[in-house]
Amino acid sequence: MKPVFIISGDKGSGKSTFLATVLSLLQMNGFVVHGFVALHHLESDTYRIKNVTTHEEFPVMQRVTGFEKRPDHFSFFPEGVEKGLIWMEEMLEQSPDIAVIDEIGGYELQGRLWSDGFTRLIESDTPLIFTVKTKHLHQVIEKWHIDTAFIFEPADFGNPIKIFEKIKELVR
Repeated sequence: MKPVFIISGDKGSGKSTFLATVLSLLQMNGFVVHGFVALHHLESDTYRIKNVTTHEEFPVMQRVTGFEKRPDHFSFFPEGVEKGLIWMEEMLEQSPDIAVIDEIGGYELQGRLWSDGFTRLIESDTPLIFTVKTKHLHQVIEKWHIDTAFIFEPADFGNPIKIFEKIKELVR
């Protein structure tokens, strides 16, 4: 069974920063990593995705209204959504040492955004690391029938070597 690594925490807990550090350790140690990380621009409340291999960036969504309008409080940029799906397809075709998605959440649980690509990645043999907010963790595990996963939470974020060593042990 392929390993699945989950980085879980609340908004602003450091999930993406922790993920970036782990990815840097993996890449410095010769691992082939494909996928994308999310970047949040606070002033415009816009989210972009950045390819961890090519460093290309594309806008994905921008907040257009308050939280009370959930789930329609964001407007999506079709080009960014499409690019994320293309990158997911490339992960499936190229079989990297580990695939990365930052982040899976409410939209995917509703069958939107990266849901189909994520499903295909979960069903593949490609080792996977992804981030998820704490409030969605158990729903994501249930929806995608993730039986065995290594879950890293904010208490682990101070020790990126721990997840790197676990990935090294299980992936190579």
